Amino acid sequence: MANTPLPADREALAQSLQATGLPAAIVAHLATQGRPAMLMPTTAGDEDAIPAGASKLGGRPDLPQGMAWPLRPPYPDANRRAQYYNHKADDLLANPPSWAGAGGAERFSREYRAKAQAVATDFPLAFFGQFNLAELAQAPGFDPVFPTEGRLLVFYDYWIEPEEFIPEAAVGWRVIWDPSPVSGLVRAPVPQALLTISNDKWSCVFPPAPVTTPRSVITPIPLNDKGWDAFSLDDRAKALAYNDWFYAFGTPDENRRDNHQFGGFPQPLQNGLQARSQLAANGLNCGGGAVWNTAQAKALLESAAQWRLVVQIGADPHARFSDVGAYYVMMREDDIVARRFDRARVVYQCG
Repeated sequence: MANTPLPADREALAQSLQATGLPAAIVAHLATQGRPAMLMPTTAGDEDAIPAGASKLGGRPDLPQGMAWPLRPPYPDANRRAQYYNHKADDLLANPPSWAGAGGAERFSREYRAKAQAVATDFPLAFFGQFNLAELAQAPGFDPVFPTEGRLLVFYDYWIEPEEFIPEAAVGWRVIWDPSPVSGLVRAPVPQALLTISNDKWSCVFPPAPVTTPRSVITPIPLNDKGWDAFSLDDRAKALAYNDWFYAFGTPDENRRDNHQFGGFPQPLQNGLQARSQLAANGLNCGGGAVWNTAQAKALLESAAQWRLVVQIGADPHARFSDVGAYYVMMREDDIVARRFDRARVVYQCG
């Protein structure tokens, strides 16, 4: 079944919202709240044919001359992580699961041992993609809160997949705004450490998938956004009608829609994008339930609505991003305005 395309402008958003049966005043309010965004469809690409600095997923990043491929330092909680992986390795050998097959337990156990060592050392981050802001900014769907020059590059520890709700996980990604001239860019070679852990069945080195023709859309606010104020969520009839309408646009873990988006409201797969970002960025591990009831957490959550989507990266058959989840680059709006992209957080969600 095909998904409904996201509306191209605010008028189309208002017309689409009428299908919810919500009162006209609420429809008008929600249409006004919609945020402009750029959808970024991709195609299979040849690295040598992609221009320097062009928007793409995967492949090799175009870095300023002299900039090294980003490494993450050892995780601050490396001991805890190493203990976890070593325990998994021991358990696999002691209790080989039937799904592992012949030799599978030994192979997966070695991988866990390798991860236990990697979390305690410097290690290169996988390259997710780069986005040419100067080109994206030419379209009406580009939100002027973002820079209109240079490129935004996203790197992530795809092998470890750090938990976004743990403060110490922040070393596991890097979001870089590079305003340097395209003429000074160099296409970086892939670090050997990433090639070593990649194989035919699993890889953290993705094929290049250039963005073809970005498309301007207006994105609706999700029910779980901290800025929601259209109506009380206690009104279940209204909430269900809106939620059904919202998810008719699909989710970014599918291969039958455009999953990659710059700016706008996200299409989340779970709750907590803003709240978890806010608590973890302020030093609170919010993976358990108790912390949410503390006075510190409640005070921090009052300003969680400041967090907004920068880039959404979903399933992609060309770059071979799997269809079991999506990645969301989140930032406070004040940090976007101040160009503090080092404060971004990368959140992985799966349905």
